[in-house]
Amino acid sequence: CLCVLDGISYTFGMFLDPLMEELKCGRSGISAAGSLQVGVYSMSGIFASRLVTRYGPRPVCIAGTVIASLGLVLASYSWNLPSLLASYSIVTGLGFGLMYIPAVVAVAEHFTKRRALAMGICVCGTGVGTFLLAPVELSLLTAVGWRWTFVCMGGLCSLCVVCGAAMSPVDLCPISTGRRLRRRRSTIVSIHGAMQDDLRWSTESIPKEASCLNQCMASFLSKELLESPALSTYLLVALADGVATLALFIPFTFLPDLAMAAGVSSEDAAFLISAAGISSSVGRILSGWLCDQPWCNPIVLTTAAVASAALPSLLLPWVSVYPLFLLLSCMFGLLTGLWISATSPLLVRVLGLSLLSPAFGLMTAIQGAAALAGPPLAGAATDWLDDRGVGLHCTGGMLIAASGVFVVAYWHNRRREMRQHYQDI
Repeated sequence: CLCVLDGISYTFGMFLDPLMEELKCGRSGISAAGSLQVGVYSMSGIFASRLVTRYGPRPVCIAGTVIASLGLVLASYSWNLPSLLASYSIVTGLGFGLMYIPAVVAVAEHFTKRRALAMGICVCGTGVGTFLLAPVELSLLTAVGWRWTFVCMGGLCSLCVVCGAAMSPVDLCPISTGRRLRRRRSTIVSIHGAMQDDLRWSTESIPKEASCLNQCMASFLSKELLESPALSTYLLVALADGVATLALFIPFTFLPDLAMAAGVSSEDAAFLISAAGISSSVGRILSGWLCDQPWCNPIVLTTAAVASAALPSLLLPWVSVYPLFLLLSCMFGLLTGLWISATSPLLVRVLGLSLLSPAFGLMTAIQGAAALAGPPLAGAATDWLDDRGVGLHCTGGMLIAASGVFVVAYWHNRRREMRQHYQDI
């Protein structure tokens, strides 16, 4: 599932030129379709996790597959930008959100040993899908055009019904007590592959009445999170992560067009996205191994990865030969993969394991909004200045700004840890 849905999302840049030509829209308008899809996909994760908790992964994943496939087929009939936004961005994005959470939940429920390794392999589907689908989409675009390519992607997505059907329910054995028990399934909120498993028994009494306002607030924050002494550090981390996410999808959208303008063939330009995707998978695995080491501080690793990722972004507009395009694309994928995979250990370091789930709720919304805004803003700047490299310059600037906020968060967290240490003494 992750291979298909993230592969389709991350390779939207392949459709940029044909959609601009036929729908008569600028880069900012077309790139808004891709970023809106990612935004809907990300922000629907909270809603999807509630459905999985209640109904289990299988029906939610199958329903999401049907919705996403329908959205992709409807996108092939788009005649203007609003119709593309409605079909590809909203309908397909909602379907992808309903597919993603069940996919990782099913892994968590079925693995009791080496669960972290199993989940790490699972999220590598993002990079593998990007690597495989970019050249496939290029071939289809050349042979049959963008409309039939959307239909083919819808057909590929529909095959994930089989994956959903394979998500067999896990037998749950409730414990008898004098209180009403509520079994929470493995609810995982995922941000670009960074996940938190919340598989546990809850012996709390089920409230008879709960206001809609309280339920909405509980989706983002909790009383424990609001009372945490690390709340200010967490908010700084969330701000920095949001700024970095604002930049994350810009290269995936504009890099093929930039490379072709420099004389790179369309096939080689498509492979740049594939190379970045597979490098991201390597970075995620490496980051998981590093964060398991006692000497590694996830905040320092994240800060270094985000700051370093700005370098290839700033250099790409000045490159004119394919080997350098390929090298810098791989660097960007590797470094952003390090950052993405370190998100979960970072929040555990700052907040502790018990507050990780509510913390991810707010970060989901922030990152969804950031992913929604980044590519359209870069596209508007590119159209306004008539310079294809502006989007990559924006990426580098935002990553540098994000790393600066991460430094402030590290300093703030270090002061808090030292103060807590002195109090314990």
